[in-house]
Amino acid sequence: MISIIHNEKALINTIRYGAIIIIIMFSIFITNIFIKEKNKDFEMELQKIEEDYISKNKITIENIVNKIYSIIEVEKKIEEDEVKESIKERVNEVYSIIDGIYKQTIKDPNYSKEKTIKLIKESLRNMRFNDDLGYIFIYELDGKNILNSQYPENEGQNHWNYKDARGVLLLQEMKKIMIEKDETFYTWYWKKPNNNSTQEYEKHGFLKKFTPYDMYIGAGTYVDDFENKLKQRVLKKINSLKFKEPEHVFVFDKDANCLANPKKELIGLNQYNAKNENGEYVLRKIIENTIKNKEGFERYQGLISMKKENISSDKISFLKLFEKWNWIIGSGFYLEDMYKEIKIKKETLDKSNKKVVEEIMLISAFATIIMIISSFYMSTLIEKMFKKYANEIEAEIKNSLEKEKLLIQQSKMATMGEMLGNIAHQWKQPLSLIAMSNTLIKLNQDNKDFSSENELKEAVKNIDISVKNLSQTIDDFRDFFKPEKEKSKFKLEELFEKTYELISSQFKNNNIQIIKEIENIELYGRSNELSQVLINIIKNAKDELIKIKNNDRRLIFINIYKKDSKAIIKIKDNAGGINKDIINKIFDAYFTTKEQTDGTGIGLYMSKQIIQEMNGKIEVSNEKYKYEDVEYLGAQFTIYLDL
Repeated sequence: MISIIHNEKALINTIRYGAIIIIIMFSIFITNIFIKEKNKDFEMELQKIEEDYISKNKITIENIVNKIYSIIEVEKKIEEDEVKESIKERVNEVYSIIDGIYKQTIKDPNYSKEKTIKLIKESLRNMRFNDDLGYIFIYELDGKNILNSQYPENEGQNHWNYKDARGVLLLQEMKKIMIEKDETFYTWYWKKPNNNSTQEYEKHGFLKKFTPYDMYIGAGTYVDDFENKLKQRVLKKINSLKFKEPEHVFVFDKDANCLANPKKELIGLNQYNAKNENGEYVLRKIIENTIKNKEGFERYQGLISMKKENISSDKISFLKLFEKWNWIIGSGFYLEDMYKEIKIKKETLDKSNKKVVEEIMLISAFATIIMIISSFYMSTLIEKMFKKYANEIEAEIKNSLEKEKLLIQQSKMATMGEMLGNIAHQWKQPLSLIAMSNTLIKLNQDNKDFSSENELKEAVKNIDISVKNLSQTIDDFRDFFKPEKEKSKFKLEELFEKTYELISSQFKNNNIQIIKEIENIELYGRSNELSQVLINIIKNAKDELIKIKNNDRRLIFINIYKKDSKAIIKIKDNAGGINKDIINKIFDAYFTTKEQTDGTGIGLYMSKQIIQEMNGKIEVSNEKYKYEDVEYLGAQFTIYLDL
């Protein structure tokens, strides 16, 4: 008793003086946290300034680049359409000339096709357009060249088997098109006039059929010719655009030739070998990434600075590839302004931060004094209440332990009652077989010729087998109820089969179908306790399924598998699920939906205790699912166990 009193006094002193030490330490700790949080807020605010600045400017430069990209696309489309229409007009003009000559000559009594074609050629021989790069050609559908005002040496030749740079049989393809259409736009490859090179260039042209002579008229223009003029016009337009400082745009080709830049002195220069102040070939990397990714943001040290007063050339640019021309369009912003804004903000916040820290320390010191005084007062009250609470707690612990023991005993007795019914059912068949075999033996005692020797041996064998079955049933049930002091390794598939064997008669009698999909996973623990959990869950499913009409299917699904170092056991039925108002209560002690005589409300409670003792987790949910094209709703219990 003296020892207890001494311990109580030591505890009270610990509360009284220990609290003071804790309060002081807590005060220092809290003050430190406040200061750290303030510094953290300070850093976050600076980070937000940077993020907002970069985000806002990224949107701006991306919009600028997309605008320039759209301008180029629109200009290119307009130019292509105008060129096509110009060629079409030229071909239609030639067609009118040919048609006029044909209609005039056909009236002549001395008309001949050869004379008419000769007259047509003479009329069109010197016709040119597009700075003398555009010319007229005429072919028969079978590939014979009638007129080529640029290459007269081709006239009279048959180009039926001629292949262009793409490997296309050009005249054969043109014939197919002209059979289907009277006129069309067409793209092909041909060498340039006044060019000794054999290289062929892409042409956009227009073809029109002259039906009376089974021939077609064509004219075209070289794509690079009109595109080169277009490029110059587009670049002139880009270089003349005015942007609000420091916004700007620049254009390079894939060889790092500067095509457009706010620094006009850079236009026309090649900057492939240009290095920034860090010795990096900036444009090489930018060009490589843009060609690979088509578009994106790049952060780098620039080659130049837009403002002379800038200390840093740190820059972020948005770049986009105009693939048809291999142009890299870009716009960017320098981070110098952001650094200046952050520096000013940092100085302001630093002053504010120092003032707040001083206030926090004063408040903390005052609060510490108040708490120390309160601690002395509270320790006196605690001393008085301590003995009273200690006695009450001791009594409550004893009471809780007794309740826990009672719950376990009730659970075992409830399960034992079920098991006795199962034993009785499983003994029926072997006992009937023994009785029949015994009757046969008695009849043979009265009438030795009643049965053959083999039939008597079979009867004795049946008695022996039935006795072994009776004994095995007793062993199985004894093993189930035998306490397991030590943990051991066991396999889930074997455990389920043994468990199911104990209660299988209940399911056969009630026309309940068990669908199993079980991996034979090895666990370490007390198998009988897990078997008890499985019986509780499956038995509850059976109790709900027998409420279903006999003509409806009654199903229980057992799914055991391994995932992420866990053994997962899922048991679900098709009994319609659990009412959502009570589903969160079913693991509570003494909670039951059954009649008072049919349920104790401890089965699922004990199941949860067992699983938690195994360091596992058990959950329940209502699940909708399909089985054999029929939709069902039922409760699903999921158990997670460590492997």
